[in-house]
Amino acid sequence: MNDQKQDPRPPLPTSSARYGGLEGPANPDDGPELFPGEKALARTKAGSREEMRVLRRHYNWVNMVIALLACFALVAGALMLAPQPSGDITREVDHVAVAENAQGAAPFALAVPALPEGWHANAASLRHEGTPSAETWYVSLVADDASHWMALRQVDAQDTPEAWAQTQLEELAPTGESEVGEVTFERYAGTDDSQIALLGEVEGTQLLMTGSGDWAALEALTADAVESVQVAAAERPAEQAEESNEDAAPQG
Repeated sequence: MNDQKQDPRPPLPTSSARYGGLEGPANPDDGPELFPGEKALARTKAGSREEMRVLRRHYNWVNMVIALLACFALVAGALMLAPQPSGDITREVDHVAVAENAQGAAPFALAVPALPEGWHANAASLRHEGTPSAETWYVSLVADDASHWMALRQVDAQDTPEAWAQTQLEELAPTGESEVGEVTFERYAGTDDSQIALLGEVEGTQLLMTGSGDWAALEALTADAVESVQVAAAERPAEQAEESNEDAAPQG
């Protein structure tokens, strides 16, 4: 029988030494707390059930925070990629007054829809835009709470190539048709409905309506735009006839 005494086994390393590769102090309360729950881990035996309970109790919230931050990052990225209205969304523009000033220079009757309740126009102009470039009547509308936006673009249907509308809708796909104001409009939508559009012809003009995903609001604005074009087109020949008569009148 061997009477030689065996050396005692070395003590197990503390949890603070095992996690992070640090030598924990003899009294865990004397050392700095390197992360939440480090002191509680130092009091437990490595690999024990108590250690597992401490880990779950102190680190589940860390995983939850990381997951929330990841979700916020994804949402922020989606908002940045989603189409946005042009110009300052807080700016307010009298699009009716702009249309009255631009109508004399426009080659077609301009669409001037009434503002939906809780909305304001933040941009309105008669300008050349698109590819190929075409003279375009443009109006941008934004909800007062900035939750939605809509835009109107109108060009001469005869003088504007078909490619103009295609470039405006290149990120959208056709999804069907809508009857708005007795006019058939083609429906277009993005992959996640973040942007929708209606395209149709009214009184010799091509009317493109785009929005941020609310079909009911976009169709209501489109119906008002169609009516305004029809009224303006009916008044336009009479105005042109009066101008012709004035030009032909003999000078005294």
